[in-house]
Amino acid sequence: MERIRITSDSPGYIKVSDISNDLKDFSGIIETKYSEIDFVFLFCFRALYSTVGIRSKVRYEKDVNWLGMDLIMPLDEFNPYKDNVSMQRRIMGKHFFPFFSANIHKYIYKLPVLKSVEKELVEDMRLFLIENLWLPNENGQYKLSVIETSSYEHCIKLFGNPKEKRFADNEQGIKVQDLTWIIDDSKNELSATYLLIDKKWQLQKYQVRIKEVANNAG
Repeated sequence: MERIRITSDSPGYIKVSDISNDLKDFSGIIETKYSEIDFVFLFCFRALYSTVGIRSKVRYEKDVNWLGMDLIMPLDEFNPYKDNVSMQRRIMGKHFFPFFSANIHKYIYKLPVLKSVEKELVEDMRLFLIENLWLPNENGQYKLSVIETSSYEHCIKLFGNPKEKRFADNEQGIKVQDLTWIIDDSKNELSATYLLIDKKWQLQKYQVRIKEVANNAG
């Protein structure tokens, strides 16, 4: 049974459509832990030029048996970060998680199957969003250590195209790739070094570089 469907409405120069597709992987959690949920979630993400007179909404369509969550986000929040996928993920999480959790609670009366699983389902979604860098953890930090367990391809998906990319050969003749991403609106950086081993880029090391804040006092 299909568990999650995704649609979006946003300009192509931001990554709302690509990022929202992360949620398709939450289907596996529903399938494994919440087999009693017998309807489909339909998540729609809209980043609009104007949100005047337009509100996010939720509705259950009995004839097709899906719970639709239509989330409206202002495009202005994304525009400063056209080239920063990490920040776009954070904007998505800031809007989506409160919307999701509030409406799961709201629908425990209209869809009684949610009543027994509400808290655990919302917590699983929160943890899923932390793993996918939509939300910070309990300490207010984004889990950049996910780079340790993610493939090279998945890291490109998570962080977007790097600000810098350099190739070289090391002393053993192995190809080396150094990448640098901007990870937040303070211009802090995540850098990583990959080696090409058995035709796959494998992480060797990474570092988070925190920009120093200029002190203009005095």
